[in-house]
Amino acid sequence: MLTPQQLEEVRSSLFAGHYNLLLGSGASLDSADRAKRPLMGATELTATLCSLKGAKAGTTLSRVSLLLTPEETRKHLTYRYSGCRPGETVRMLTNFIWKTAFTFNIDDTLEAAYQEARYPKQSVEMRNFDSTYETPSNRSQLPIVHLHGFVGEPEKGFVFSVAEYGRATRGLNPWMHVLSELLASEPFIISGTSLNESDLEYYLSGRNETSPRKNRGPSILVEPFPDAVTESDCKRHGLLLVKATLSQFLTWLLERLGDPPTISRLVVPPLEHVFAKLPSPIQQVAFFSTFQLVRPTSPNPDGELSPFFYGRAPKWADLESSLDIPTEQETQFASKARSFLESEGAGKAILCLIADPGTGKTTNLRRAAYDLAKEGKIVFFLTSRLALDTETVVSCLALINRPFVLAIDGAADHATSILSVVSDPRLTKRFLVICSDRQYRKDHIDRLLGDLPIEYHSITDWPRDALLQLIERYRKYGLVGSADAIRYPEKFADALVGESVAIGTCRILNNFRPLEAIIRSLWNDASEAARRSYVISALAEHCYSGGLFYPVLEAAQHNPALRDQISFDCPLPLAFSDDDDYILPLHPAIADRTLLLLSREKKQTLLEIFVKLANALAPYVNRRTIIEQTPEARLTGRLFHADRVVRPLLGELSEQFYSQVKDRWQWNSRYWEQRALLIQSVDIDTAVQYARHAVAIESHPFPWTTLASLLVRKLEINKTDRDSLFEEASGLLIDVFKYEESHGWRPTPHPFAALFHAVNVFLDQGGALAPKREDWVLQQIARCWSLFPRDIQFKTFGAAILQKLGKDK
Repeated sequence: MLTPQQLEEVRSSLFAGHYNLLLGSGASLDSADRAKRPLMGATELTATLCSLKGAKAGTTLSRVSLLLTPEETRKHLTYRYSGCRPGETVRMLTNFIWKTAFTFNIDDTLEAAYQEARYPKQSVEMRNFDSTYETPSNRSQLPIVHLHGFVGEPEKGFVFSVAEYGRATRGLNPWMHVLSELLASEPFIISGTSLNESDLEYYLSGRNETSPRKNRGPSILVEPFPDAVTESDCKRHGLLLVKATLSQFLTWLLERLGDPPTISRLVVPPLEHVFAKLPSPIQQVAFFSTFQLVRPTSPNPDGELSPFFYGRAPKWADLESSLDIPTEQETQFASKARSFLESEGAGKAILCLIADPGTGKTTNLRRAAYDLAKEGKIVFFLTSRLALDTETVVSCLALINRPFVLAIDGAADHATSILSVVSDPRLTKRFLVICSDRQYRKDHIDRLLGDLPIEYHSITDWPRDALLQLIERYRKYGLVGSADAIRYPEKFADALVGESVAIGTCRILNNFRPLEAIIRSLWNDASEAARRSYVISALAEHCYSGGLFYPVLEAAQHNPALRDQISFDCPLPLAFSDDDDYILPLHPAIADRTLLLLSREKKQTLLEIFVKLANALAPYVNRRTIIEQTPEARLTGRLFHADRVVRPLLGELSEQFYSQVKDRWQWNSRYWEQRALLIQSVDIDTAVQYARHAVAIESHPFPWTTLASLLVRKLEINKTDRDSLFEEASGLLIDVFKYEESHGWRPTPHPFAALFHAVNVFLDQGGALAPKREDWVLQQIARCWSLFPRDIQFKTFGAAILQKLGKDK
């Protein structure tokens, strides 16, 4: 059925759980309905309904189904396809690990197969055609997406064509877009459906011979009776054709490959000497879907050129191969961690590396984690992109009976989770959190974690001797192109003094030319499609360090050569992240400088990139994914940030960005908040109205605080409405504090900042606080100083209020 090479490619992705399913009615033909009758396929059902309604033979299912009365729908669809008995085909699917199962079938055979299986590899989560997009927390959960409706939710109806989706959902249907984008690049096994169906043709429209990515197995159409058209379509869409039934193909795979691994075998490492008492199997899978147990590994094979040389974060094998250059600061950081872990008694601490991009903080963090693991310490490295399930994390960590380490790159993204874990009284053994983040995020980290035993470490420029070692390391691997640099390394090391290590490595790789000249040369040498793919990835990485989901990049920019761009030897190279699902620029320093160059010289191009990225992210973001803090939701939140991202990069074109993505994002309160903050200095009335609209969309502390801040801004301009503006703003902030308290939230700094500003402005303009309101303000000052004792601004603003109220004595 497959050649040995194809079988090996399928095996690596199939056993890793990378394959998706797309099933039509043919996959259920050996199943039975509740009366033990063979389940009708789409062709037989269409003929039955045409006869029932007097429609002409050949009328499509999508058209004849619209003629059914509610009672006929219940009898011929809901009842007929409910309570089904799974056949051999769907039962065999439970032997494998799938990423997502998409089905055109409305029946419940697949769900029943998993419920009846004795040892299913996964548990199922049903999604209907109108369900919001969700990301499973780990691979033990299999989403089954019913694209045409599901008998388990008959009240939502059934739809049998792409056109009907639009009418049924009245807007963007995320699963339509997600499936079409996944089909373009991700591996699928398609079965039980012909390629000439209209909605399948829509889903496959973005797939061609070059769109699938290189690091996944081939997509396969399983069809027992293909014709010449089917073979031609498979070639056009880059699908392998297997001439068999799905049951025959799966049986053949099991015979050739053996039983696929369980999720536990894929995820959970050997646990000798880690836990005093093992967590439950479910807890093990959940924990190790979040953290990797760091253990000594083998060095890189001889002759292998690591992406680390080109700017990517080091893998454990890179560190075992000593590809990094040891520095005094790195040694001090690791020594501090080691000293804490080897101290007596219980204790908890946080060591946080804070530095600018490109200074080597990720390398330093991973080096410390790896060396501690080699010394026999228990070290867990955070790999999950989702918000932590702190209950599971703490429950597992509490079963460790000796000191351990949590290593977290991107501390600000997980600051709330770090707080919950470190503060939990169930963790009685000594443990240490080592983490890192960018310099500008220190204030956020400090406000959340400042009351804990946290110590910050910085990274300064490399000294000359370390730069000499760096040049020598690149010479050893044949990556120095300048003959003079090989002869006179001291001179060229002097040229790199004062620059970040990321920029230094970039210049070494490009004959020590000035960085801007390097960037212009690479830009000019790249194709237009490659440029746009690169800048989209660069913008995503600028907003969120985890990178961009490959199908989103594929959807944002059609680039026939995208697969070839993921390499070392092209002008603007991209790379996969550690999990092989997300894309980043191979060299972050070049990516950041490229964005700045476009911001200065090609703003219109950069605006188009912003719009493409925002629209491509839209199907993956909804209120649920925002709450779950998925990578796409985090990326979008920062992409829309008016002061940090939009205005600095787009300048006078900023408002055009918000206008051009309005259709996709007007449901989102943050969109309106950031749009309001963008225009506050030029049109405060419209800004306030946008903020009110955000509150109307979502009654939540974030839009409440934004609206309160803008009302105070208006108060600074318009003194005639002083009392009413202040009353509304302070009322909103009272609601924020009440909401945080009632929901058990840790108080956040932003409402206090808005309150202090509001009161100071109000008093400066001659306002007088009522006695009850004054008492409340004094209580909030005392509470703020207690919660954020390290924040000098809060001390200053609070003291100014006390002075104006005559309470400073």
